[in-house]
Amino acid sequence: MKLVKKIMLLFVLIYLTCNVSAFENELANGSVYFNDKKCTVYDAELKVGEPATIKAVVYLKKNVDVSTGITASGFGYKNVDQPFEVIEGPSEFTRTAREFDHNAGETVTFEWIVQPTDKAAGWTIPLNIDFTFYDRDEKEYENPYFTVAHIMVHDEHYSGPAPTRTTTDPSSTDKPPSQGSPGFGVAGALPGIALVVLGRRN
Repeated sequence: MKLVKKIMLLFVLIYLTCNVSAFENELANGSVYFNDKKCTVYDAELKVGEPATIKAVVYLKKNVDVSTGITASGFGYKNVDQPFEVIEGPSEFTRTAREFDHNAGETVTFEWIVQPTDKAAGWTIPLNIDFTFYDRDEKEYENPYFTVAHIMVHDEHYSGPAPTRTTTDPSSTDKPPSQGSPGFGVAGALPGIALVVLGRRN
């Protein structure tokens, strides 16, 4: 078991050194923020039900649509028992929000308020975001994918004011977020699962 933990930690360290907080390609560039801190945030801590804000700011270089979504490592998008839920934002957790008909030079902003559920109590969970771009002919382009924050969720409930839950937006779709390029997907999944397992054991 000690050897397994060491191997998992090695994957985590490799992933953290390769992690990214912003992206840039021929179509757009952008940054992501967790509670106003530029991602990736490695020391985030929340209680069950405590709200946190995720904001993605995308600067378009060409006339493209942009979609994005948030997921948690170690939890498939079809899993009904997700460790986080959206209480305000352009899409539900694990679903895609898309902005249409934007032009080069415009800025597109996505913002969610999320909170840990009881399923997250006692875990350390990476929260991820991905982006996909579409031209006017619906051709799909590369999808940057990276971790917003590694969140340690305390095994206690938040006692502050509860925000109103609103997630109705016509741009939201039932399409799940993409899992990124093969490199990002594999790199993200292994340390994500490792962090979840180690967080639960600790």
